[in-house]
Amino acid sequence: MTTIVAIFDDAWNVEKAIEQLAAAGFEDSVYDEAIVAEQPGSAGAIPFRAPASAPERVLENASNLISKPDRRTIVEAFKAQLGRYNLSHDVIGGYATAFIHDGKFVFVKTDPERAEQAKKILQDCNATRVVRHD
Repeated sequence: MTTIVAIFDDAWNVEKAIEQLAAAGFEDSVYDEAIVAEQPGSAGAIPFRAPASAPERVLENASNLISKPDRRTIVEAFKAQLGRYNLSHDVIGGYATAFIHDGKFVFVKTDPERAEQAKKILQDCNATRVVRHD
C-alpha cells in the first residue's frame, strides 16, 4: 500500500478534499489538533463517570471536570497515530513540526496504481504539501 500525506492550512480545503476523495472511492484519515485531542485514549484523558444518584447539577458540570490534554500530549498522540502508516522517525518528526504549527493533515492509503490520482485530488484542493510514501 502507498500512503499519501497532504498538509492543509485551513479546514475548508480539508473538507473539500475529503468530499472529492470519497467521490473517487478513496478512504482517508484526517488529523488536526482538535481531532487528535478528542480521540479516546489518545491524549490520556480519564473519562468522568458520575454515580447514578448524582444531582443533575453535577452531571451538567461533568465536562468541566475532565482535564484537557496539553499541547505536548496532543503532539505525542499525533505521532503515535502516524506510527500506523509505517513512516520513518525523521518523517514523523517533520510532520509533528507542521502539526504543531496548526497544519491539518489528510492521509490516504491506496494501491500504488491509484496514488497519483489521490495526489492530484489533494493538490487540486490546495494542499500546501503532498507527499507520496511507498
